Amino acid sequence: MALAILYHRHLLRYKMGLLLPFLVFIVLAEYVAILQRNVYHTSTYGTNYLIMLVEWLLYNFLFYRFAQHAAYKKYLRVCVPLVTACIAICYFFFPSQYQVFFYCIILVGFFLSVSALFYMYVRFVGDEMTDLTKDPVGWVAVGVVVFFSGVSIVFSLYEFIRMRQVNLWGEPIYTLVPRLLSIFLYSCISIAIITCRKTTPSLSAS
Repeated sequence: MALAILYHRHLLRYKMGLLLPFLVFIVLAEYVAILQRNVYHTSTYGTNYLIMLVEWLLYNFLFYRFAQHAAYKKYLRVCVPLVTACIAICYFFFPSQYQVFFYCIILVGFFLSVSALFYMYVRFVGDEMTDLTKDPVGWVAVGVVVFFSGVSIVFSLYEFIRMRQVNLWGEPIYTLVPRLLSIFLYSCISIAIITCRKTTPSLSAS
């Protein structure tokens, strides 16, 4: 978040200014979830669903803005509303069922990974931009693929991990892996922010 504040004018120049309020939201939402869990001992499902929704919309918005591939944009116009509706249905109709929450994470993780991989394909193959280091959104896409595909795999194995008590360093895999992968994700976002300072904005951004 500090980098986003420091380089905010470069983010605006690259049409990625939404990253700053997004990161502020993530920090505040995670803090609220910690308070709900550890201080007030209430459910965190509402906060976690909201985080999931905002991440889903923000990342896909960035991919849509910077890719100029017609089929990809059509995919996003169809996929984003459908998955958004699924997130809303899961929250409003199954607000406290952890199985439904995990299925929703797996669904979102799968389609976000597809969106990010598709973005990298059309950006670096279709647009002939082969140098990843020159595309900030490409760095975001790399982080999204690794984080959300990894989280989807872990939560798809939740029952197995819980029943077999698969732990690492004394912590269940399904809590440890997302934390480790989040370091990679936000490292990629940090690189993306720094890249905005060094790179001329693409004329293809809309």
